[in-house]
Amino acid sequence: MNYFWTDCPGCGGHVAVNWSASPSGVTGSLRRWNPERTINDGRRFDASGPEEGPFAVSCVCGRELSAVSQAQGGRRDPGLRVNLS
Repeated sequence: MNYFWTDCPGCGGHVAVNWSASPSGVTGSLRRWNPERTINDGRRFDASGPEEGPFAVSCVCGRELSAVSQAQGGRRDPGLRVNLS
């Protein structure tokens, strides 16, 4: 399972995209939450295309996120670190 974290430019929510690639395409899910934790939802997605390379996925709000490159697997946006203090 690969993952990528980003912010949605539409709703401003934090989004975690989790996916697996196979010869038939990309399958996965995304989870969205806002900083106040009043929103916490998600959905499953399927993206057809090559086993390697970028694919497009939309946030739960419907806004298309930046294309996620399968080479980004396991990376985390440094701006989304949790601050417990």
